[in-house]
Amino acid sequence: MHPCRTVALITLAFVKCHALTPKRVLVVGGSGRVGASTVRWINRLGKAEQLPVELAIGGRRRASFDAAAKRLGAKGVDDIKFVRLDLDDAASLERAVAGRSLVVHTAGPFQQRTDPTLLKACIDAGVPYCDVCDELELSRAAKKLTSDVPAVISCGIWPGASALLAARAAERLGKPLDDLEFSFFTSGTGGAGPTIVSATFLLLCTPAAVYADGAVIEREPWTGKRTTDFGPGVGARDVYLLDNPDVPTCAEALGARSASSSFGTAPAFRTAWKSNFGR
Repeated sequence: MHPCRTVALITLAFVKCHALTPKRVLVVGGSGRVGASTVRWINRLGKAEQLPVELAIGGRRRASFDAAAKRLGAKGVDDIKFVRLDLDDAASLERAVAGRSLVVHTAGPFQQRTDPTLLKACIDAGVPYCDVCDELELSRAAKKLTSDVPAVISCGIWPGASALLAARAAERLGKPLDDLEFSFFTSGTGGAGPTIVSATFLLLCTPAAVYADGAVIEREPWTGKRTTDFGPGVGARDVYLLDNPDVPTCAEALGARSASSSFGTAPAFRTAWKSNFGR
């Protein structure tokens, strides 16, 4: 299942319970790769279920919205509104979320953020919320908030599908896990948008959370080299530690004593860095 389709399904489940018609959904960061894909899936699934959904994209720059609206229009998503907001401006968030059936937060990168400002605005306004947050400290700060307002945290691409695979593996084993290792590989950018690429660079200067003997410890990123066989078509690849919120959350949920997440790319990161930056 496409990760953005998953977010869209959560969105529709929320808005079906909302009294307003049409359902007014705000996708913050909807001009980006993940956000625009989420907008497209909400539109597609809403039409399939004959559910009237009024879509709006929230962001800082009108030019980015106009470009995204043009691309979405070519895919049959019309009549999208623009809402100007800034995640660091509480007043703009208060205005943006007022009267919404749901707010979807896709405006990454989430790295180095520690205050869930948009979620707080939604709680104050009584508006349901979901996000694709992939930053452990931010997601845990969000989970500490107490409210009767429905909110789903970290339901995106990373973390997301990998956690579901780990849960399925644990279910098939039928017992707690001793060790859990996530391995990822992509060639180049893997077709990712600029936000995901920038998030990757931020992760390279973020300590990697590793679960060891039942506790979270921090390791230097892009160390701990090991080789993983990704099967036919990809083969054996070197991977290195990189922070991933799935590590502590899956370790805790699945009872693993140790867990880690490693990432590899081609060309090798150090080779690519030298060819692009000269050192």
